[in-house]
Amino acid sequence: MPTVFTVSFSENETTPEHIESRAAELGITPEMLIRRAIAEHLGDYGLQELPPGKKVKSLTDFLIHSGVFKSGTGEVERCARSQSPDQGKL
Repeated sequence: MPTVFTVSFSENETTPEHIESRAAELGITPEMLIRRAIAEHLGDYGLQELPPGKKVKSLTDFLIHSGVFKSGTGEVERCARSQSPDQGKL
């Protein structure tokens, strides 16, 4: 089950319109813009560099080792299964 955060704005706030306008300028959805803003704000918080000499077999393996994905979750397995045999190989 995904974690959900809800952000609410009062009727007199203009932030929702600003989000929608900026997202439209970039050709993306408001959700994508919000995700970008969060990722930019968090920077490299919690992400790890791979140790020297560490070999990974796929993009999914890389994302697990760098801290983007949790290992052993259904999402990771679903992502790995959806890849073609060569997709995601490093």
